[in-house]
Formats: sequence, C-alpha cells, structure tokens
Amino acid sequence: MLFGRVTGWLLAGLAVIMASADAVMALGPEDYVGLVTADFVLLLAGHAPGTAEAGRSLFDSLQAMVLDLPAWVVVGGLGVTLLVSCRHRPRWRRPMFRH
Repeated sequence: MLFGRVTGWLLAGLAVIMASADAVMALGPEDYVGLVTADFVLLLAGHAPGTAEAGRSLFDSLQAMVLDLPAWVVVGGLGVTLLVSCRHRPRWRRPMFRH
C-alpha cells in the first residue's frame, strides 16, 4: 500500500510537471507540438508501441486512442487511480457485544 501511494504521488507530480511544460510550449512563439503518450512510451521503453494496421480489433483501436492522448492526462489518471485505490483506510471494528 505504501509503495502504491508513493508511486501515485510521484505520477501525479510528474503529470503536473508535464502539463505545465505543455502549457509553456503552447504559449511559445513556434508551432505547438505537445507530448503525446506514444512519445512518452517511446522515451521510457526505447521502442515505439506496436500498432496493427490490418484487422484492427477493439483493443487495438482503444490502444491507439490512449496513445494519442496527451501524456499528462494518462500519467495523471494512473497516479490518481493509484492514490485512490491505495489510500489508507482505518479498520472498522464491530463491537462484539452490545450492552
């Protein structure tokens, strides 16, 4: 649980940094080119994610749709999901005997 919370906070912080960098690039004088998730995966993995051109299934089209999203949206979504699913919840104790 602690690992999930720490990773979630790191991913959420990385998403904020990526969003602010995206905003700075959008306000710059040159053409706006944002960081998409496919580029982020390429930076992390070292190779481009595979795409199937012939006979696209539902999974392939969903994967292509996610890879076309801005990277801060996907990374932030993963971070928030980890934070919510790994949050600390106190144990609820039911009294054994009621008086």
